[in-house]
Amino acid sequence: MLPLSHSKPLILVKSITVHMIYVQSRLVNILYWYNFPMKIGIVFKEGNVKAQSLVKEASAYIRSRGHEVLGEDALEGADYIVTFGGDGTLIHKACEHVERNVPFVGVNTGNIGFLTAVESDSWQEAMDKILAGKVFVSERMSLQVAVGDKLYSAVNEVAVKGLYRVVNLKINIKGEDFLSILGDGVIVAGQTGSTAYSLSAGGPIVDPDLDCFLLTPINPIGLPIPSVVLSSTDTISISVAKGGDVSLIIDGQEHTKLESGAVVGVKKGENNIKFGYFDQNHFLKALNAKFGLGSRAKG
Repeated sequence: MLPLSHSKPLILVKSITVHMIYVQSRLVNILYWYNFPMKIGIVFKEGNVKAQSLVKEASAYIRSRGHEVLGEDALEGADYIVTFGGDGTLIHKACEHVERNVPFVGVNTGNIGFLTAVESDSWQEAMDKILAGKVFVSERMSLQVAVGDKLYSAVNEVAVKGLYRVVNLKINIKGEDFLSILGDGVIVAGQTGSTAYSLSAGGPIVDPDLDCFLLTPINPIGLPIPSVVLSSTDTISISVAKGGDVSLIIDGQEHTKLESGAVVGVKKGENNIKFGYFDQNHFLKALNAKFGLGSRAKG
């Protein structure tokens, strides 16, 4: 019988998908117990001097423990992929390698670090927990975006917005006309993106366990239009009825110019994103740490 320690973190089985994550976590624990070498992928933000320095230290540390380090050009077979950078590095690398179906663990060498698992000064403790299989996996949906025959993937959000002028957008949900927006644009986010651009535009914060879309207008003219929470099974179509200098922006980085008449389709991606954490309540603790929710003065 395999020696399974009760001190190892267990992942709550909520569905078949989560059960598969549980099995994966237990298999990693078995590798740890019998000293099988693990394969740890390491990626980092180019030009980040602090990240590059920590990558060298972390790589040497992992190898000293008898495990293998994989670079970004050879991530096949990785048990975990560790990112050194900020939230942007984590989501872009996770999106780029989403088909690998591997948990991504973020070490923050950037600024906010809301989605990353630990701060840079705790990297060694993080490596120890990864190598011991003590990782809780948070699985979130990705977004698939289509413009004509071009496909894009997003983790946080997709935004359609005018750079200099007001735009007129028509929103269609599941084939039904739903909303007209005259303003700066619109954001379609998943639950991971609820604490990013959508939040800044007035959208709600959503628990990462809840797969959904958030449709949030950006500075609409006239009466305020509230953010709308939609099912992850919905298909969303955004038509550019009128506007100049309109852009499609993916996760705050990739920009594509849209002409009048262009249609942007958004639906749930085929592959989910997996983020690794060392605390089952990481999301709630990160909200308090980054936004100070628990220490706000009472009215």
